Amino acid sequence: MTGVFDERPTRREGDRELPLGPRAELTRESILQAAAALFAEQGFRRTTIRTISATADVSVGTIYQYFRDRAEILSTLVKRYVGEMLARTDTTWRVDEGVDGLRRVLTNFVESYVEVGRLAAVWEEVTHVDERLADLRRGLNRAFAGAVEAELRRAADVGLARSDIEPATAARALTGMVDRYCYETYVFNPPADLPAPAVSADVLAKLWASALLLPLTSDENLGLRCGSEDP
Repeated sequence: MTGVFDERPTRREGDRELPLGPRAELTRESILQAAAALFAEQGFRRTTIRTISATADVSVGTIYQYFRDRAEILSTLVKRYVGEMLARTDTTWRVDEGVDGLRRVLTNFVESYVEVGRLAAVWEEVTHVDERLADLRRGLNRAFAGAVEAELRRAADVGLARSDIEPATAARALTGMVDRYCYETYVFNPPADLPAPAVSADVLAKLWASALLLPLTSDENLGLRCGSEDP
């Protein structure tokens, strides 16, 4: 799942792309860190190559040795975020694990989203105006939805999940719900009483389990039944 999100750092000299030495790696990293701070603080449109160069204390020409434009800088930051998230979290869910497995995977996702909330806001903004960033977003969505779809098909084949819903559509609906919930809750319109990632993951896991007819624990089933009887 990580291939499209791997960084491939190079430095340009004319028409040539060269591997980075230690000094070039430090320069490139300073550009990325400056850009990340500026994107988070003032968004994509107000962040220019000149403001990045001033913050990173490098020339505009130096930036263009490493990146074609602002979108490529942001794309690199997004790829890094996604790659680190996939490397350090367990994103693999199997229906056999029930709601406990869902909680684990969804907690990892929500925690990672919260860590980079401001960058997620910038990415959301730019996907509507830059096709390269939009493609990157589609790639991430396909990766997560595809993994869920494959597991739903496997589980339906062995009788562990309902077979009356189309797996690809269900996967898109469920993963889209999680992504949009995180954006609305932690970026776009945070509530006054902001829920902890574990709380959000628990609610999302129960919604997934209910939609897929997965068993909850007896206490959770009782709680859901009691809740549904309240006026």
